[in-house]
Amino acid sequence: MKVLKFFWLVCVSVGLFTSCQSDYTNNKTILKAEKLVYAYPDSAYSLLLSIRHPEKLSEGDYAAWCLHYTFVQDKLHKRITSDSFIRIAIDYYSTGNLPKYAGMGWYLLGCIHSSHNEKQEAVFAFKKAEDILKGTSENRLKGLVAFNLGYTSKQDELYRHSLAYFRKSLDYFRKLGDTKYMAYACREIGNMYTQLDYPFDSASHYLDLSVKLSKKAGDSINYYSVLIRRGQLLLGKDDYRAKELLLKAYKHFPESKCYNAAYLAMAYSGLNKQDSALHYLNISLADTANTPYRIIGLHAAVSIFKSKGDYKKALYYLEKAHVLRDSTYQQNMRSQLYVIDKQYDLNQKEEENSRLKIDRRNMAIGIALLVIAGLILCLAFLLINARHKQRHNADMLENQRLEHEAERTAMNNAQKKELLGIRIQNKIDNTLQFKKLKKNSLQPEKLESFIQEVAKQSIIAEKEWPDYVKEVDSIFEAKITTLRNEYRELTMNDLIVIALIGLKVDISKSCSLLDMNVNTMYVRRKTIKMRLGIQDGVHLEQWISDYLSKEKE
Repeated sequence: MKVLKFFWLVCVSVGLFTSCQSDYTNNKTILKAEKLVYAYPDSAYSLLLSIRHPEKLSEGDYAAWCLHYTFVQDKLHKRITSDSFIRIAIDYYSTGNLPKYAGMGWYLLGCIHSSHNEKQEAVFAFKKAEDILKGTSENRLKGLVAFNLGYTSKQDELYRHSLAYFRKSLDYFRKLGDTKYMAYACREIGNMYTQLDYPFDSASHYLDLSVKLSKKAGDSINYYSVLIRRGQLLLGKDDYRAKELLLKAYKHFPESKCYNAAYLAMAYSGLNKQDSALHYLNISLADTANTPYRIIGLHAAVSIFKSKGDYKKALYYLEKAHVLRDSTYQQNMRSQLYVIDKQYDLNQKEEENSRLKIDRRNMAIGIALLVIAGLILCLAFLLINARHKQRHNADMLENQRLEHEAERTAMNNAQKKELLGIRIQNKIDNTLQFKKLKKNSLQPEKLESFIQEVAKQSIIAEKEWPDYVKEVDSIFEAKITTLRNEYRELTMNDLIVIALIGLKVDISKSCSLLDMNVNTMYVRRKTIKMRLGIQDGVHLEQWISDYLSKEKE
């Protein structure tokens, strides 16, 4: 009866809880904007702004508005200074069964953190989005999450992690058939191949594929960006082709004119066209405002004058480049510290405001959630306790079974070793006695038939030695096989001697068994030591004994 009452309470609690689950929006303007986000973000932005007071909408509509408003800002590359809107959406969708929008919220929060250079927070948000979207079919979102994780890893120079994420994003975009995003993924895979020193042809394959996909998608920005990257990679390998690609993209990026001019100067210098090289070098160095571009231009000047043999000027430009780079680094550090301080103050204020709003919103349902949480915890505790006992009993039975099996296996192995050892030792003793009898026989013609019969049953024939080596190998848990795999120069004759040493057969008996004199045996052992790399002063018997007796890793 008590169990039935408890179950009834849990059912009521679950009913109350599910009644509080988040619903998506039915607002036609928001739904229309959602459909336009990817293809026409400008139109989606205008539609969302047409809603004058979104905060007066219902909770579900307002959460959807906050989500898509943040999304469209990201698509339009607008700087998002605050994450308050997206956190409203995340808080709302975290209580419902809408993984697409919950994952989208965490993805956008990761984009905001990434734009503020908050890498740890960005990675956490992207990972959260990846986990939420795992069971969905939202390949575009999953691809974007994987791409951004790859980009973040790239910034931290974790190139192998970055490559894995870019490959994953390419798989998602392929399933979707989105050539534009496929082009971006291929471009970054090519860049990662370059960073990881993969074969040049592999990197070129993905960059060429990115060029084709960008052209097919009509994405001129990515198309010419990849052409520039291809040109940079070809510098020093095919300067003519590099020059052609750089010139093709040069006019399409006027804002990067000085940057691309530096690489054109290097290409013309490689083609020994110094007038053209100096022309583009002057264009590159003319921009004194953009420090990173100027540094590249200075390095181009170093390359040009070095190729001309004017080492004095090359050194002059090299020193200028180093001085400019050091001063830029110091200035960036000061600016970054200032931005961090300002951002911290702003985040503190926004966090306080968000906390107040959340407190007001949650006050009405706080008590109900506490009751539900208590009931769920009680049920969870009972289930966990029962599973723990069940698991504990199962573990005890499994341990007993494993111990019994281990004891039985050890006993069988010991018996097998003992029987094999006795068998091989008997064969060895019979062989020694037989050879002694054969050697001392005064009338060998009378013993011929006897010798043949006994030889078949009691001695080791020369062709049987490999089989006995295998039996000795099984005694020592296949360590002789392991030894041969480690030292490929060892021959079968070497392994026979090693097996006899392992069985502690002395040199005299070994020589008799193998029809070998003592000097030949010593030469054989010396050869084995050389092939095993054993240093002088170390006895072969001791080395082999230690090897065969050591525990397997």
